Amino acid sequence: MKNPFRPRVALVLGGGGARGLSHVGVLKTFEAAKIPIDLIVATSAGALVGSLYAVYGNVRDVEERLTAFANSPQFQSEKFRDLQHMTPLENDDKGLVMTLRRFYKLGLFFATTLFKESFIDPEQFERDLAAVLPDCRIEEAPIRLAIVTTDLGLGREVVLTEGPLRTAVQASSAIAGIFPPVAVDGKELVDGGFVNKVPVEVALGLGADVVIAVDVSLDVLDSQDFSRSGAAVSMRANAILSETLKNLQLRFADVVIRPDVKNIHWADFASISEITPMGEAAAKESLPAVREALLRGYVQRLKKLAGIRRKWRADLGPPEEE
Repeated sequence: MKNPFRPRVALVLGGGGARGLSHVGVLKTFEAAKIPIDLIVATSAGALVGSLYAVYGNVRDVEERLTAFANSPQFQSEKFRDLQHMTPLENDDKGLVMTLRRFYKLGLFFATTLFKESFIDPEQFERDLAAVLPDCRIEEAPIRLAIVTTDLGLGREVVLTEGPLRTAVQASSAIAGIFPPVAVDGKELVDGGFVNKVPVEVALGLGADVVIAVDVSLDVLDSQDFSRSGAAVSMRANAILSETLKNLQLRFADVVIRPDVKNIHWADFASISEITPMGEAAAKESLPAVREALLRGYVQRLKKLAGIRRKWRADLGPPEEE
């Protein structure tokens, strides 16, 4: 039985492709430090990691399954290497040869997606998810779980708290153009990161007293070293918009953990052994702030319960005279 005086703690896991594998390191640190987790709210890559932890409840199983997932033929394929060439990191080689290679790979991408619904084979992705995720429903997870997706038709956030787990994770991870939309209850759902990269408000709406958010997205890096072409400026402006919306969400979190994953490409799933320790390091650094937030949460919880008790006694009215 849960202690009614303990604050309800939500862990919010954001999206960021392969960078989201650093969530495993955060969970590893929290498990060792005995930080309680009552609710997991997650999107995109965070949905995969968070779902595994919500179901299995221990980080060892999560890490083993994700390592197998990252080493699957799907994520070791030439297409994922192509994605890395198409979207280089800030410090990647931008010489003539690499630039020409990038334009060639971009041409292949647009040619493929012009006639197909996605760049990556959706059936293979389904098989990979089936190999790592159990065939169960979201509401059956021992730790309460909410998965954030985007309704492609209406352009709205859709939060899934029940239904098939594999379908929800596939929808939340469906990067537009890379993976196809997923049909759920008559809606076409795609990556939740398009509407909410770190869904803090969702956690608050579900009753969390303390919200710990993990941000692994890197939309905008401080830099003057970017192309001034129209396309490059447009992409950077859109990235700034995305970063601004994300930061508005993060203002409501009690603690924000940011693993140092700037040198990890979002499509580099093969680097899981390097990425996990980055999450561990960031979480360990944040432990004092997390413990302070839990203490504040205890006080707020007691005040909330005291307010409910006062209201209950007021509703009863004064005792009747005999």
